Amino acid sequence: MKHDNIKPGQRKRYEFIEFQLMWDGTIGRKLLKDKFEISLQQATLDLTSYLDLAPKNMSYDPRQRTYVARSNFRPAFIKGEAKEYLHHLEMLHHGYRDADEIWPASIPAFDAVAASSRNTDPKALKTVLRAIRDRHCLEVMYVSLSSESESPRCLYPHAIASDGHRWHMRAYDEDKDRHSDFVLSRIETIKAKEDRARDLPEDKEWSTIVCLRLRPDPSLSERQRSRLEIEYDMQGGELEVNVRQAMLFYYLRFYGFNPHEKKDGMIRNVSSFSLNIVNLKEIEKCLNRRN
Repeated sequence: MKHDNIKPGQRKRYEFIEFQLMWDGTIGRKLLKDKFEISLQQATLDLTSYLDLAPKNMSYDPRQRTYVARSNFRPAFIKGEAKEYLHHLEMLHHGYRDADEIWPASIPAFDAVAASSRNTDPKALKTVLRAIRDRHCLEVMYVSLSSESESPRCLYPHAIASDGHRWHMRAYDEDKDRHSDFVLSRIETIKAKEDRARDLPEDKEWSTIVCLRLRPDPSLSERQRSRLEIEYDMQGGELEVNVRQAMLFYYLRFYGFNPHEKKDGMIRNVSSFSLNIVNLKEIEKCLNRRN
């Protein structure tokens, strides 16, 4: 089935039709009309044209006066993965969408952990973004939790990144002659120095991709290991995650490891997620800890 010539707006409505068939089992004209603010006539045309494209996916039920998913439903416009549904609940929970803007027709009772967001000055973020775009230097007063320095830093940012809880700028620190992460919410003052543009050393940790190989803890039973392999969609008993070397520390914490805790000079091979690092020595070398 080819859909290359379908206009984006039409494709989005087809995706919505399949979403409803996938998760609610039905789709009607009024729901389609209300969600996309189109006429009933257009909604009818969308449903009938979708039926022409995927006749095995739904049929009209005259008793319910709606279309229902058939037993051999196979999505053609969405992936049909659980995360597509859960993403809508997350958007609602975090306040990025209102209840009438997400796609589930009926919203189940749910809750989710929402970490308190770090307060980042929008003017500071705007200054950082412009410095990245124009390759300018920033004079920054930065509150570091690892040092008591009160001198302004000369930083050349080239990217921003999130560790899942807070946003950093990845920048070359002229005084220390190295690239580091700087938490945006810890910037006290910031000023662009437009005359300080220069050629900078490559941020090799940012451009280098590292393969983090994870597997179920061997101490688990065969049934438990098998379940984890399915849960993480492992191939050959392993989950391979390709990450930037500069982001490796954060990914390790995301998967339940604490890179700060070491045993016999290595990361503790213990995780609340019941995972082990297969290539532990390689990963330890890639962390490039600074003393």
